Amino acid sequence: MDEIPAILRYFPPGCQPTRVEPLGSAGGLSGASFWRIVAPRGALVLRLWPIEHPTPEGLQFIHAVLQHAATRGMNILPVPIATTAGATFVRHDGYLWELAPWLPGNADYEKFPRVEKLRAAMTALAQFHLAVANFPTTPPLAPSRDPAPAVTHRLTHLHDLQTGGIDSLTRSIINTAWPDLALLAGQFVVELPRVVPLAIARLAPLADVPLPIQPCIRDVWHDHVLFEGDAVTGLLDFGAMQFDTPATDVARLLGSLVGDDATGWHEGLAAYSAVRPLSNQESLAVFALDTAGTILAGCNWIRWIYVDARQFETPSQIVSRFAQVLKRTQYIR
Repeated sequence: MDEIPAILRYFPPGCQPTRVEPLGSAGGLSGASFWRIVAPRGALVLRLWPIEHPTPEGLQFIHAVLQHAATRGMNILPVPIATTAGATFVRHDGYLWELAPWLPGNADYEKFPRVEKLRAAMTALAQFHLAVANFPTTPPLAPSRDPAPAVTHRLTHLHDLQTGGIDSLTRSIINTAWPDLALLAGQFVVELPRVVPLAIARLAPLADVPLPIQPCIRDVWHDHVLFEGDAVTGLLDFGAMQFDTPATDVARLLGSLVGDDATGWHEGLAAYSAVRPLSNQESLAVFALDTAGTILAGCNWIRWIYVDARQFETPSQIVSRFAQVLKRTQYIR
């Protein structure tokens, strides 16, 4: 924690700490580290981004989108606090740091799921999408509707699986590394020859379909939504934000909230569409991206653990998440 006072000195007097509480990864898996700061202006959160991501330009984009949304009424976002020099982050020893207000609430949907919370989460996502739909770009996007990056990228990865990728993943699984995961991973790759063609068949018709393109969170799931009671009090973690189709956010969040529960999908889509109606093409994209995203999430975990040998603070959390991916993959028909 020796560097914390040096970082906070970049910020206004009201941000100077009376107490600093290290939170480690705060339960996340991005590689970021967090500190809860108690200061005269209130509770704050200091975030140290991993050195690999994002770039300074990428973080400027993320912060600009959050500020844009805030000016349009979104008050549940971790909008960064400016330094005394007017910057929204600090560069220190090659790392990027940001300071933001501490958002109230708990990410407790998985522990206490309720249909009211489901509707509130999907409503908040729709409100965010509306708030940033007119975010200015430099250079401007032309046109504002285009084949969605999420569709083209996922199709590319699915085709790669068909042309040797499945065999490569299968060979990478080593029983002596992460043995609790190896059994699940083995069951997962057995499913791939069956489900990959299904995912391609759902996505391929959308490859040339123009969809609205705008800033999207791209990693929004139940652990990134804070609640007090049934009300959403915060949306967290925008590190993956890029221009894409809002359908990718709808698929990611709704899939994490309700899995394969048909009633939950109906309720969630209705709540979202009441704020931001989905076109027929966007609705098709939501379901296709959910299928493909589930499959590719499992593939990513296998690569990260068995090929890249990434280390995580909570291995049991990874095993639990992979078990959920396996269950959803087996459900694909």
